[in-house]
Amino acid sequence: MNICLFGYAWNNNNQPDAYMVETISAFAEIGVSVDLYLGNQFSEGRGVYGLNPAISTSAVVDHVRSQSYDMALAFNNSMLLPEMVDAIPGRVVSMVVDEPQHLFNHLRGGVYDVFHNDIEVAALSSALERRLLDQVPGIASRLHFMSPVTRPELAADPAAAPGSAIAWVASLVGDSNLDSYFELASRTPAYYRLAELCLDIVERDGGLGVLRGGEHPDALNLISTLPWTFDYFEMQMQNIVTNRQRVAVVERLAPHGLALFGNDNWRKLMTSSKGVLTAFQPGEPAATHADLRRIYDTSKIAINLAQRHVSQEAIQYRVIDIMASNALLITHRAAPSDLHRIFGENCPVPTFDSLDELERLCVYYLENEDERRTLVKACNALVRQGFSFRDRAIDLLRIAGLSPPNGITAPAKVRWVDLTPFTA
Repeated sequence: MNICLFGYAWNNNNQPDAYMVETISAFAEIGVSVDLYLGNQFSEGRGVYGLNPAISTSAVVDHVRSQSYDMALAFNNSMLLPEMVDAIPGRVVSMVVDEPQHLFNHLRGGVYDVFHNDIEVAALSSALERRLLDQVPGIASRLHFMSPVTRPELAADPAAAPGSAIAWVASLVGDSNLDSYFELASRTPAYYRLAELCLDIVERDGGLGVLRGGEHPDALNLISTLPWTFDYFEMQMQNIVTNRQRVAVVERLAPHGLALFGNDNWRKLMTSSKGVLTAFQPGEPAATHADLRRIYDTSKIAINLAQRHVSQEAIQYRVIDIMASNALLITHRAAPSDLHRIFGENCPVPTFDSLDELERLCVYYLENEDERRTLVKACNALVRQGFSFRDRAIDLLRIAGLSPPNGITAPAKVRWVDLTPFTA
């Protein structure tokens, strides 16, 4: 059996993230060969919009058609043009892990346009599931809710001495576009006031929906003068609020033994924040799923706080990772919550609604080891069955009308199909 995976890689080495790599490996383990294509090579400027003018779209489509794939799995609608869907003899499944406005949109159409194609959709959040049911007539029979997964078998010996009291794997978000905006704002009072207004709204509402609803029409007009879409501007404002929240968490938990495993952007704060300097863990960042699980397995507590632009009721891959580890997960509270949809209302995971509550919970469970271990064992039991990457690979095959190969006679092959030779 041979499938193609339309993924992405947000680095110069074209290396997919740890969870995509684990998904590919899980297919290979059950005897399914995988050809990996990267949507960021296919799109304009290695982003999520448009088409790369240097790449021949028709040549890529013709190549895909020639492979006669049994199935295609797309992450976040990567490479899903109508003609690409038609080039796959088997079913196409899009696994959606982000909000609609942040998905691949190669034709620069409406954010829900891709979902009108005859494809199966695996939604990793209830909020996304509801929006798709509301926005895409007839999708119900093609829509499948799924939870994130992990590798439960990776858990280390719980008797091993913890390396960290509190672990947090978190990036400080931002890019050169955000830097360029504030360079403009620092010289132009109107754009400076726009940022102040929009950040206040995001702090209050989580997004800029009130601007679409007609409030502050001057602000909406000013946003339209930027070389960004409204959705992209909103995401950047949400990123700033995410950063504010993350810095506040670090400052509050650093005195309690927080170990921060983050990206290079945190270095910008090391000269101005004692908490960041104290908590940040030097060395190469965690690059593999095993690296991430090792962090959690050698910590007493691991915390989760979702970025502001994602649904607050959704759970992330790290939530399942931590629940399968030796660390106690403490995560933000939401109502409704996919944590309760998946694990029931009596889910044993402690949750917080404020920074004060997060600090109190961390201190309490660091001082009450027996209670911490009891909750860890309960969480381990919840994800022991049905929450592995292998389970998910089988689920995705089933959605596509397939079953895992019987009697594997040869090792499955995994290869990256570089798009750069398909020149326009």
